[in-house]
Amino acid sequence: MFLTDFFGRLHPLLVHLPIGILLFAFALILFQRFQKVEVEVAISFALLLGSISAVFASAAGWFLAQSGEYDADLVFQHQWMGIGTTIFSFAAYFFKRIRDILTTVSVCALTLTGHFGGNLTHGEDYLFPKKKSAPLQTVAIKDTFQQADSKVSLAALSSSNKPNTIQTQSNVPNNKIVTLPFIFRDAVLPILEKKCFSCHSVTKKKGGLRLDTEEYILLGGKNGAILTAGNPENSSLYLYMLLPEDDDNHMPPKGKPQLTPQEIAIFHQWINQGASFREEMKVFLDHQEEKKEVIETKSVNVSSPKTSVTTSFVQDVEGNILKNKMEAVPPSLLNQLKQQNIIVSNFGTNSNYLMVNFVNVKDYRSTLIDDVLKLGDKVVRLRLSQQPINDSDIKKLSGLKNITRLNLEKTPITDLALNYVKNLPNLEQINLYGTNITDNGLLELANCAQLKVVFLWQTKTSAKGIEQLKRSLPNVQVEMGGVQFAKPDTAKTKNLD
Repeated sequence: MFLTDFFGRLHPLLVHLPIGILLFAFALILFQRFQKVEVEVAISFALLLGSISAVFASAAGWFLAQSGEYDADLVFQHQWMGIGTTIFSFAAYFFKRIRDILTTVSVCALTLTGHFGGNLTHGEDYLFPKKKSAPLQTVAIKDTFQQADSKVSLAALSSSNKPNTIQTQSNVPNNKIVTLPFIFRDAVLPILEKKCFSCHSVTKKKGGLRLDTEEYILLGGKNGAILTAGNPENSSLYLYMLLPEDDDNHMPPKGKPQLTPQEIAIFHQWINQGASFREEMKVFLDHQEEKKEVIETKSVNVSSPKTSVTTSFVQDVEGNILKNKMEAVPPSLLNQLKQQNIIVSNFGTNSNYLMVNFVNVKDYRSTLIDDVLKLGDKVVRLRLSQQPINDSDIKKLSGLKNITRLNLEKTPITDLALNYVKNLPNLEQINLYGTNITDNGLLELANCAQLKVVFLWQTKTSAKGIEQLKRSLPNVQVEMGGVQFAKPDTAKTKNLD
């Protein structure tokens, strides 16, 4: 076992041999053709040596893949392109009459092999990075209830990760809502994305550890849990950052971009304060007969930090649904969905209500929606972002009456889809970021009585259409990618708008 593991770890070293040698053989062929010189012996030797080294590199890669730390689909592509490169290079050595053609094909296959290998190591968007959204503005808010300024203090820890706050609003008279500093989304998550996701995400799971979702962070890796809320000194996620850089357990590994002292301090503060993945906000209700303080939370999705917010100003619809008992899903159905790369998770060990996520689905088809429908009222949250779903697919969802959160981010839906969405009686939040929704679609959303949050970044809606939606649903919160707060009214109890 040790020898095979060691040989597998040699793959990054061995893989450079066939790359250099086969490219050199291709260069010799071009040189011979254009300079009219005889170097056939050198070409044959280079092709043979490159082919043999490709065999060793492929074998080492196979052993490395057995660790299970890499995305299976990317491994499949990389592995078979590597095998193809080996076959064509051997063919080029033996069949001299068509050597030029076979060597050209081998180099093309070699290029694709290297590209897929780069995706495995650095992520699928490494060569062509996706454009990231501009950060929200830093906002300081005044908590007049406590007669003190409440400011996000993480800017002092890291000037490159300035914290943000999310807009909140309430139309209840004499109400005051204060959004508290959200360390995880505003400071921890950007560090994870920049310096950890390349080795610990859905593409590559080094040490069996993923850091791209809350569920997997809490699950830990092969060596167990990495996080102890409230105790940084008992959390390997933090302790491994403090080890000497040449220590085998130091994170990030030697040679990778290292965390600055300020970034390490951010992790310490986050864990020390409870390692919360939820945004807290204080809602101060001031009535004639009673005064009380309500603490609410907003959940965050790690893989898409600015597009999954939950709020509850009038009624906690989802909370009421989760209070009801529900029968468990048959294991056979869960296995069926898992085989199709659909992630199904519950709300806790004692809950049979489900969250369904299509993030890993790479071959979407409408029949997958039919499979989800078999879960019935157990589905409370559904994420279909970046899938080629159509309006007819959304029409099917009307059978899932308990959906409270629906993510349709970057899908090709039209306004017609929202005509079907309005049939979801418990819908509290919908994400339409990056879709073709217009003001006509917003008119349909006005019929969603429980709707609290709508994400409309990069849509075809207008300010006029949004204002009309707010008039129809006074408690709705519309997120457009920025933050605005009304100036405090010193004559009344302060409200954040």
